[in-house]
Amino acid sequence: MKFHTLIASDVDGTLIPEEATLVPEAVYEAVRAAYAKGFLFVAASGRQYHSLRALFEPVADQMAFLAANGGGLYFHDELLHSDAFARGLAIDIARYVQATPNCEFLADGEEESCIIPKTRAFVDHLVNVQKLQIREISDYSQFPDGIMKIAVWCTDGSECHEEMFRAAWGERAKIAISGENWIDFNCSDKGAGLETARKLFDIPLDRTIAFGDNWNDVTMLDAVARPYIMRSARPQLLARYENVCEDVPAQVEKILAGG
Repeated sequence: MKFHTLIASDVDGTLIPEEATLVPEAVYEAVRAAYAKGFLFVAASGRQYHSLRALFEPVADQMAFLAANGGGLYFHDELLHSDAFARGLAIDIARYVQATPNCEFLADGEEESCIIPKTRAFVDHLVNVQKLQIREISDYSQFPDGIMKIAVWCTDGSECHEEMFRAAWGERAKIAISGENWIDFNCSDKGAGLETARKLFDIPLDRTIAFGDNWNDVTMLDAVARPYIMRSARPQLLARYENVCEDVPAQVEKILAGG
């Protein structure tokens, strides 16, 4: 199918509450309506692909997925493009995170995600709250190849650690706050991933739209012709963008109607 317009949306904090595991029916209806009119709807998230696809199961064959903050682009269960850390760098970042008090890591690869947990609370959060598929490993030699993202869970809040992580790793990784307790390390970002999607699907830049709510959405919002920031975003982000959105499905309905 030929798509003429791309609509990308962040998931947590934009389409659903942060770390929620249920998607409102209105979102599914928006995806179906977009697909029927030749709009490619892209769910852009820091989540791993399998978790992201499960959220959108009823409409997964009518949309694309930009997982791991741009690390992997999937369409019809095919990985079209990926950006991964060099194995040694991924392990070095993970070791640094593990040595940082109140922080644990989740390393997302193309097919699986792995952890070396410090606490069972972290495991319980990933499995029972986020509903993720994870593999516990005991040694860094068991690290998989193709790590597209290292997510850091900060029990005392992400803002407490962002500056330190950026000073230590900012020249070798893209670092952004992705939630109240999460910081993401990537070698790509949502903006680069979206640009790849736009080119692969041959969609003009002036036919691109995106919705986001947090700092890890900025590159994506800056990469499209019409960016929307969510009303719930922080004041610095609200001041950065002209278009403010309170309800993505409602706004998509207006866009599809020509508004």
